[in-house]
Amino acid sequence: QRKQEEQRRQEQRERAQSELSQIENVGMIDFACFTGMEQKGSGSFKLVYKATYNHPQAGATVVAILRVRGSGSHGTREEVLQEIRFFKELGRHDNLLDLRGITVEPASGDYCLVTEYAPQGSLDQVLNRTYEEDSTCSPLVLLEAAMQICSGMVHLGLHQVVHRDLASRNVLVFRWNPDDHQTGVHVKIADYGLAVMASRGYGGVQGATVSTAGSTARPIRWMAPESIARRQYTDKSDVWAFGVTMWEMWTYGQVPYGAITDDEMVGQRVGEGLRLPCPSVCPPGVYDVMQACWRERKIERPTFSELKGMLRQQYDQALLELHSGGREAAQVDQQLCVICMEGEAQWALVPCGHKCLCVACKERAASNRCPMCRVSPTGVVRIF
Repeated sequence: QRKQEEQRRQEQRERAQSELSQIENVGMIDFACFTGMEQKGSGSFKLVYKATYNHPQAGATVVAILRVRGSGSHGTREEVLQEIRFFKELGRHDNLLDLRGITVEPASGDYCLVTEYAPQGSLDQVLNRTYEEDSTCSPLVLLEAAMQICSGMVHLGLHQVVHRDLASRNVLVFRWNPDDHQTGVHVKIADYGLAVMASRGYGGVQGATVSTAGSTARPIRWMAPESIARRQYTDKSDVWAFGVTMWEMWTYGQVPYGAITDDEMVGQRVGEGLRLPCPSVCPPGVYDVMQACWRERKIERPTFSELKGMLRQQYDQALLELHSGGREAAQVDQQLCVICMEGEAQWALVPCGHKCLCVACKERAASNRCPMCRVSPTGVVRIF
């Protein structure tokens, strides 16, 4: 019986390797290399596990294993291959989830995607935990996370990929310090299960429209009017979803249109012009960005590149307000460090020249982007 089981596993590996041969640079991993499997979540189509990957050369690494239900026999197998193609097409980006390899679960024969593991979980979980702890996040932390999501979406757009399911539940959190906007935030976009290529090949038209008439499961509360009514998806429908994701962030995980229980009614009301209200802790300028994402005509919505600039303006404004408030509270004439808001700012970053750091914070800040202008520094100098 043991010999038969080993033979079956070998046949599964060979079949998977054959089907994946068309996709270069995606390695097959023997399921026996994983230990300490712990289920972390489940959905209609996927089971998510945390596991230790024991690599023969690199040693032990904690990874996430996304097992796609029913992919071992038929049906969803092509969808798995499609998701792998997206990973390969997109390459590596600091704000997109990284694929480590593929494995096959022996008992079911299901395909599994092996990805990096996000220790903090998904963004909606982080937001809900913050709310339940009766805590808050610095406005700069929320803006930094929003800019990172936007950066990942810009990369998707460069490869003409329409995500179609952007939401806080599909953003994974690798670092989250609610008070540290400099080094305490790192998020990545995940779950390309609904994604589609807006245009095949490199000769396609940027912003092309994709119709998905056969689709059934739809995240209506995050969807643009044209997606709800005509099942049309573009980068501009992703922009709409990004605005809803921002709204989730500033409400600490509230359900969009939570007062309306029926999804189809939500779709109808959105088509009639209903929009999400301004969150109570949201600055007017940030809500203006959300509203720009929810313009009725998709051509009037900003691009993700434009959104990056709009968010950076809000970030700079929040930083100046924080700095100004700290000075008034301290009732001192000297300029305060923009990171700790306590020490005197005597150090400037090179080459931008912003004198904004105290002696205690200068070394840590020198390895990150300037908190004032977001330029990468080459060093720090003291200015008297």
